[in-house]
Amino acid sequence: MKIAKIFSLIFLLTFFLHNSFLAAQDAAATASVEEEFPKLGFVKNKGANIRAGDNINYESLCKLEKGDPIKIIGKRYSWYKIILPKKAHIYIKDDYVDLTEQKGIGIVNASRVNLRAGPDTKYSITGQVSKPQELNIVSETDGWYAIEPPKGTTGWINSSQIMYTLDSIGIGRDKEDK
Repeated sequence: MKIAKIFSLIFLLTFFLHNSFLAAQDAAATASVEEEFPKLGFVKNKGANIRAGDNINYESLCKLEKGDPIKIIGKRYSWYKIILPKKAHIYIKDDYVDLTEQKGIGIVNASRVNLRAGPDTKYSITGQVSKPQELNIVSETDGWYAIEPPKGTTGWINSSQIMYTLDSIGIGRDKEDK
């Protein structure tokens, strides 16, 4: 009876140690396949949305064309964090911008001013700027300036919309290659 208990105990210890070892190997394998950033990607489909956050409930900041290049700087679940392209207009309250003599240029006049996905405080915050940041103003709407995203401003795109070579989306091929 004692021998059976000893063998049972040895069996259980071996089983748990083996499973712990396998779990550690799986964790190491997962870590080795993590993506490295930044990297360049290309939009797979015309009309791909860049969003203010990492799911479809966030506001669309712009739509991209098939083949547009994007700089990917991170990932959360199935969403890539990207540097916003110039065509993704974001908004800042006009109280925090002093216009310059040069048309379409403004200077931020306060610290840590929120940039938003739309012309109201109900829209998502997409970043912040501080004085004396220079901004390219695209238009004005109800006391808000639509601006080109300042350097480093980010948005999100679903990873299913990205490819890593233009060949994989049919751009750059000769007509004879069809």
